[in-house]
Amino acid sequence: MPRTIRDLMPKDLEFQMFVLDELADDLIARGADVLKLTIGVSELAMPQIVLERMVDKLRNPEFVRRVYPEGLPELREAIAEFYNRRHGADVRAAHVIINTGSSPIFRNIFQLLSGPDYEIMIPRPYYALYLYCAKLAGANVKFYDIDIDTKRVDMDSFRRNFSPERTSLVVINSPGNPVGNIVNVDEMREIYEIVNRQAYILNDEIYNNTMFYEEFHSPLAVLPEQKDITIVTNSFSKGYRMYTKRIGFALLPEELQTNLRVIQQHTLLCTDPCYQDGMIAALGDEESPEELTNIYRSRAEYTTERLAGTGCEPIAAEGGFYAILRCAQWCTARGFSSSKELARDILNRAHVAVVPGTDFGVPNDLRLAFCNDRYNEGIDRLQSYFTSTVRDERPSVMQDTLVATAGAGG
Repeated sequence: MPRTIRDLMPKDLEFQMFVLDELADDLIARGADVLKLTIGVSELAMPQIVLERMVDKLRNPEFVRRVYPEGLPELREAIAEFYNRRHGADVRAAHVIINTGSSPIFRNIFQLLSGPDYEIMIPRPYYALYLYCAKLAGANVKFYDIDIDTKRVDMDSFRRNFSPERTSLVVINSPGNPVGNIVNVDEMREIYEIVNRQAYILNDEIYNNTMFYEEFHSPLAVLPEQKDITIVTNSFSKGYRMYTKRIGFALLPEELQTNLRVIQQHTLLCTDPCYQDGMIAALGDEESPEELTNIYRSRAEYTTERLAGTGCEPIAAEGGFYAILRCAQWCTARGFSSSKELARDILNRAHVAVVPGTDFGVPNDLRLAFCNDRYNEGIDRLQSYFTSTVRDERPSVMQDTLVATAGAGG
């Protein structure tokens, strides 16, 4: 008998975001008018200047064969220059590593810096990737809490759970997914003071160019004396509207970059050089992230305005791609055991696909992605659904849609 494989994907870790998105696609294939507020894939077009540069390189037979496991030298240089100019980072290309998105960088860093004898601290609510990568590394997971209502870091929970002896890595996510919170400069300083150089601190800045009301402050500028324990991860997939192009990067101490480069020599080999070259053009594009931010800020405000008082209370996002709805009391009153069940009911009755909070450590809440050009219509459907008084009552706004769908399917 072969050995039993390690169960690294138990049912409770399956990413419900993709499950609900696929269920929505099934309904759409049967003729239903479903609005997907699931995955953070912008509906806005890729910047034209980036597309043209990529296509030009794809036609060059010499360029398409360029292989650099740690990333294209000219892109690494451009990223360093951008962070120095925009965020006061004081980094060099030697601190930059590139991969197919930031997700595999997380996996590699977690495995490099942690293991069964160590702990990784992540915020709660959390992006599911953090939890899964920690489990792949065999590390113990500790949480520090984000107060969802105030969007502030619970420093007492941070102090309780940080261990100078066991904690090897701390993750900060700002703007946060799913809450849309901003870790302010004072909170950042306090986190670094508590850590006291006893662990690395990874700052996930993937939404740093979608700030709704204030400027972004990078730890590389705020705390330059802590650069040797600071890791920054980012990607071109969000503000630059290129989710499927999968170009992410990290800025990190040079000794970690060297280790990650060796890992990528064996496991990655290369990231598409044509896509990488296009990102150099993206770094010079000020208008595309600004346009996206203005649209998503408007949708975030519409969410708060329309869903306040429905019982599934919206939390006003300060940045990013998402809004979170607090649904615990609403679920209890209507007999839903968790947001998994609630999300499926919403999909079936209101034809809106949302993500259960079980993905993020908040099992009674929901997450909405702003990435749909009919987003406000989706919020209107949710408002009607939530204000229905009886669980078995169909929200009136969907009656015509459901009837029409039944006819078309026949």
